[in-house]
Amino acid sequence: MKYVASLTITICACFSFYAQAQTTDSTIVPSTKTWELGIGVGAISSPDYRGSKEYRHYVAPIPYVIYRGKYIQTDRDGIRSKLFERERYEINLSLGAAISPDSDKNELREGMPELHSTLEFGPAFNINLTGDTFSQGWFVHLPLRGVVAVGGGETEYIGWLVHPQLVYRERLNQWNFGFRTGVYYGSEDYHQHYYSVDPQYVTAQREAFQAEAGYSGWSNQMALSRSIDDFRLAFFVRYDNLNGTKFRDSSLVETQHSFTGGVALIWVYR
Repeated sequence: MKYVASLTITICACFSFYAQAQTTDSTIVPSTKTWELGIGVGAISSPDYRGSKEYRHYVAPIPYVIYRGKYIQTDRDGIRSKLFERERYEINLSLGAAISPDSDKNELREGMPELHSTLEFGPAFNINLTGDTFSQGWFVHLPLRGVVAVGGGETEYIGWLVHPQLVYRERLNQWNFGFRTGVYYGSEDYHQHYYSVDPQYVTAQREAFQAEAGYSGWSNQMALSRSIDDFRLAFFVRYDNLNGTKFRDSSLVETQHSFTGGVALIWVYR
């Protein structure tokens, strides 16, 4: 499969909030294991980019790694440091991703530079609103992420994103339920990467456009995950709305509505 390495990394990042079962969180179900290791497969359906009407479907392997150290932990929220954790506040590392390794097939972008999948990294400040821990109830998630495009054997920094969110988590029988809603604000470089049209790429279907920094839309997303013996099962779906964004007038924006969904099945062997 084309771009297998970057695609695998990106799908892993997409499931960083969803693919972990409740047993990975010792605040709800205690565990004495320092490490949990596994392997699985994930499938995602996603538009070529937010605002595109063309969708692709991807399948790739997923490595599963959980570590519960004294100061550093990896869990369904990525990598966290206990040095910055308090009862109502915490600072951790935030992770996100967007898949677009086959954008050279996108008809509207024909002749333009190919878009690669992106990974997002940065700090996040969390504020617990209602739960005894960050694993239950409502909390505010305030991430600031730098964005890099990954593909073609190269990695390129393409700007930053701020994505303040309101998050809810609950245990529903054997399932972990998660919901989050929030808005995006992006840098000029980030918006230009997806939505600008330079003069040399103008066609009858594409007008020249230079994107600016600012409002980048809002999203709602829901997820379910659970343990079944040595297996972890997860689903997620996300809706993005681009009405009122700084790039809404770009001819590369075909629709104000985008949907992404995925499923993962992981076997934990340690």
